[in-house]
Amino acid sequence: MPRTRSNPADPQSVTTAAQSRSEDQVHRLRQYLATMSVRTLCFVLAIVTDGWLRWVFAAGAILLPFFAVVAANAVAPRVYGRVRPVVPVRDATPSLTDRSYVHTPVPYRPDERDDG
Repeated sequence: MPRTRSNPADPQSVTTAAQSRSEDQVHRLRQYLATMSVRTLCFVLAIVTDGWLRWVFAAGAILLPFFAVVAANAVAPRVYGRVRPVVPVRDATPSLTDRSYVHTPVPYRPDERDDG
């Protein structure tokens, strides 16, 4: 649709844009550091505590790195439904004729010249 004075182009909306790659990386890094901090805490508590609680903290210290790495490598998928389809809008500019122009091709015949 051509731009006219009565029909300016609609501005782009950035509210439906996905999170930037750098913001996603920062979020995953913070999540990884938080998980590894909990792992360090589990390791220390496994040394300090006694009984069945020691084994719970030891299991946390052993298993948390796996989950931290998997979560840090998980890139956020595109969320469907956030991007809206573009719906074409009919130009409200009045046309000069009521009928649309239909081109009817005329065959070219070089032997029929209009020398007129």
